[in-house]
This record gives sequence, C-alpha cells and structure tokens, in this order.
Amino acid sequence: MKSLKDILAVVIGLLAAAGAIFYFYKFVTFTDLQGGHNYGWLALGLAAVAFACGLIYFLGHVNKEEEIHITQ
Repeated sequence: MKSLKDILAVVIGLLAAAGAIFYFYKFVTFTDLQGGHNYGWLALGLAAVAFACGLIYFLGHVNKEEEIHITQ
C-alpha cells in the first residue's frame, strides 16, 4: 500500500504540472505588449513544484527492494 506522502506527492505534482502547462500556454499566446510575464513566472514556479514532488516520490522508492544474497 502506498503511503500518504506518496499519494500527496503524486496528486500535487500532477496538479502543478497541469497548471504549469496551462499558464505556459497563456504566457506564449499572450497578445498584449504590456504584460504577460506574470504567466511565465507562475508557470515556472508550478513546474518547480511539480519537479520537487517528482523528486519526493521517486527518491522515496530508492533501495526499497530486499537484497537477495548469493548464499541463500
């Protein structure tokens, strides 16, 4: 069974990745010359959150397998 940390990391990471894609799209398609850079910063921040959640999830599964010794 997965731990609560894994489930939260996956859910928050997926939501942050979806938000990053959405705000990056808004940043790229912004037509007004006066602004739109806030969308870029928001997309970058959400991408960083998604990356951090991915690290938390994948690094939590390192060396979780049982070692099988040659003498067994």
